Amino acid sequence: MRHGQKKIPSTILIFGAAAHIGGPLAHFLREEAPQIKLRLVTSNPANCDVLRREHPHAEVVIASYFDLASLEKAVDGMEGIFVLTRSGTNEADAMTNLVVLLKKARSAVHVIRLVGLQPEANRRRIPQSLREHGLGLPIQHPIAKEILDESGLPVTYLNIGATFMDNFYWMKDGLRKERKLIWPERLIPYIDPRDIAEVAGRLFLSSNHRHIGQFHTLNNGQDILRFSDVADLMTKVFQERIVHDGSRAGFFEAYRELGEIRLHYLWDFFQYEEQNEVVWARNDFVERTLGRMPVSLSEWLAEHRQALLFGI
Repeated sequence: MRHGQKKIPSTILIFGAAAHIGGPLAHFLREEAPQIKLRLVTSNPANCDVLRREHPHAEVVIASYFDLASLEKAVDGMEGIFVLTRSGTNEADAMTNLVVLLKKARSAVHVIRLVGLQPEANRRRIPQSLREHGLGLPIQHPIAKEILDESGLPVTYLNIGATFMDNFYWMKDGLRKERKLIWPERLIPYIDPRDIAEVAGRLFLSSNHRHIGQFHTLNNGQDILRFSDVADLMTKVFQERIVHDGSRAGFFEAYRELGEIRLHYLWDFFQYEEQNEVVWARNDFVERTLGRMPVSLSEWLAEHRQALLFGI
């Protein structure tokens, strides 16, 4: 390995392996670099059998950021570590535990951490209503980044400066029953989680050391749309008229099973997001990393039309 190059990890640990980014990442690495030993982590024992069926060449382990014994076993001998957390995670404890054990293991050559932040957002501008709710993306991810920044570990941040395209599955009931896209109006870029997985995989397999310490914001470089515009795009792609309902009443009625607390938080979050929407911009980082155009929203909608409209 020449001076200035990053070692390509021979072992990679993937947290969230049963989800929509970790799973595709494992598949990508198996296809592109079958010599790499993969260890897939889930905190839910019910996921183990499915993971073993879908990834027969990988090791599957149960571990939690909050259980030191299981976490220590999970990171042992791992050179690449893919890290993400659920919304609401206590990042102070989770990332502190991870940092301590990675330093103890002394094997990490590349840590990739997913975050979801408005670039350079000032935490002092977060509304009190969001602070009172507790941990959520605007609060928890800056905590995680601060801990990892101070750790001295070889970290690359993948900042999802977009909404996941498969989030539209949350809205499928309104699409199926009423041909309505029921969600608060928001201006946001978009990205297919499978493209995020491939970006992470290609960075693990890259010998370019310059990605260490970087904060890369990801979107598909093509789509930055309001949800009312998405409804128009759905109409074109689906060949059926889709209308947008961004009203508070419509949102609270359609998603009442989430409960009042969660609904109020989401509504307040989208109002906060609206006040900062000018921060979003398309970029070509994903395209350059993949060596191809990322999936566009229209392509994704065409692929998932049957599932969104008919549950097929």
